[in-house]
Amino acid sequence: MTLNELLDRLSQASDTTSIDDRKYDDIDKLIKEQELVKLQLENDARKVENESETQNKQQRKDFAERIYSFAAIYMLGVFLLLFLSGTETVNFKLSDNVLITLLGTTTANVIGILIIVVTYLFSRKKR
Repeated sequence: MTLNELLDRLSQASDTTSIDDRKYDDIDKLIKEQELVKLQLENDARKVENESETQNKQQRKDFAERIYSFAAIYMLGVFLLLFLSGTETVNFKLSDNVLITLLGTTTANVIGILIIVVTYLFSRKKR
């Protein structure tokens, strides 16, 4: 083998490595592009999750106000019936058994509904 042949072989070998380097560079570029796409998708998913949490908080606040209003009006109605039944000036009488049943069942219903709804609205889901 002559010196020229050896130099030709070496120059061909260096060309091959530069082609391989370009292939690896292209592969690295594709990997980085895919990682970027993955990170963008994760970011979009987190944005949607944050918007959902914000909406949930607003709905919880609205429902908490509605629950409180309903319970307050309901208890005011029971108090009004109890007051009218106990007042001598108005001709409105309920027997003792009816009053006991009214107070017991309405109180249990209101408290039960409040506990169920509040537990549902304000429960924390573990992730």
